[in-house]
Amino acid sequence: MEKVLSDGQQAMLERHYRQAVRILEQGLKEHPQDNRARLELGRAYLARGSDGKAIQLFREILQTETKNRSAKLELARALGYNRDYVRSNAIYQELLSANAADEAAAIGQASNLLHQLRAVEAREVVERALTFHPNSLRLQEYKDRIEAGKMSGEEREMVITRNLVQAAAEYLNDSAGNHSWRSSQRVDFGIKPGFVNRLLVEQQFQHSLDDSLEVAETFGEELRWNPREWLLVAAGGGAVRFDSHDRSDKPDVQALYESSVAFRLKQRLVFGTAFSRVPIIPDAEATEHRLTARGWEAYASWTPSRWQIFTHWSRQNYSDQNIGSRQSLEVIREFGTSRLTFQAGYRYRRYSFDQEFTHGYFSPNSYQSHLAMADIRFHPGKRYRGEFQVRSGMESAAADSPYGAAWEIHAMNQFLLGKWTLDLDYSRYRLVQESGAFRADAGRFACTYHF
Repeated sequence: MEKVLSDGQQAMLERHYRQAVRILEQGLKEHPQDNRARLELGRAYLARGSDGKAIQLFREILQTETKNRSAKLELARALGYNRDYVRSNAIYQELLSANAADEAAAIGQASNLLHQLRAVEAREVVERALTFHPNSLRLQEYKDRIEAGKMSGEEREMVITRNLVQAAAEYLNDSAGNHSWRSSQRVDFGIKPGFVNRLLVEQQFQHSLDDSLEVAETFGEELRWNPREWLLVAAGGGAVRFDSHDRSDKPDVQALYESSVAFRLKQRLVFGTAFSRVPIIPDAEATEHRLTARGWEAYASWTPSRWQIFTHWSRQNYSDQNIGSRQSLEVIREFGTSRLTFQAGYRYRRYSFDQEFTHGYFSPNSYQSHLAMADIRFHPGKRYRGEFQVRSGMESAAADSPYGAAWEIHAMNQFLLGKWTLDLDYSRYRLVQESGAFRADAGRFACTYHF
């Protein structure tokens, strides 16, 4: 049994929760009276989001070991995650009554009280605990958080589900008369911990006032390997098939590929680079020319506390002998709590092309914009997440042209229904995009099943 516990705990440390559950379930099946395995399995369930199963296991332990402190702490934590603060606080208070110096119980109760917006009581709990643990970094962090007016407690680390099936549909129309429907199907499957296979199929149907129906289909498969926590490697390939409305023309099939590597140099600092060949199909006019682009891109992100800084650069050689480059920078400051978050910041974008072809993918040969950003994110419950974004500023739609007003809005809604996720998004913008349009409306629907 010792090996089962050791293997399960090691899998948990490596965040391979699915593997940990499998190991510990088998161990508990072979040793049904071992509450150590029951406790570790409950922790693994809790890490995966299976709260009901975890709570049941913790309660089973307490039926036979009524004074098991670890089981009481985990049960209180699970109830807190489910916002059952009354029963969770009662357990923490019971532990503190038995031992006023119980640091973990004090931290758990303070977290609950902050979520309940009971700052005065949370401060009392933290200050009392600091008399026993004056060097506790966690308690000092809570004290600083309360003094700064930040009403947020501990949050569960979101577990990334490696397996999913998704179907999505998008529609876009713009002021230039372009209409585009895109449907996509995606499957992510974890072959083993740290090794994921992704299959993506897309169909795009486009037409405009001057161009007949154009159809492009893409097929791709990618392998993502995460051998270390600080390293992610990905490689994949596929093809794009251009189908014309004129059945006398033969379909044109071209190969696609992509490889990338990303490094996490520090906890919040990431660098990455990629080399790829992709299709250029923003609208019917561009799709008619059967274009692809091959080139490099690099990016970096730094996310210190309450800040997000992103930068991206790319250079691509187009199959019509054009060369395009892009640069972007975003700086965002975050305020609020986990349930209601406000963001404000700045975004810069620049696109440029060596030649000004009338191939639809971009009408001017140079474009740049400076936009102020404001976002609001709200998570009122476990089943809904919403986000509303506004961008406003100035843009220049050609080299040496004067700046004019630019703006865009995005509304995103996500519904979480057990293993199902539904996304409903809407966007409207007055911004020069790849299609060359100045005004556009776009909608998106996606249905995802996690397993």
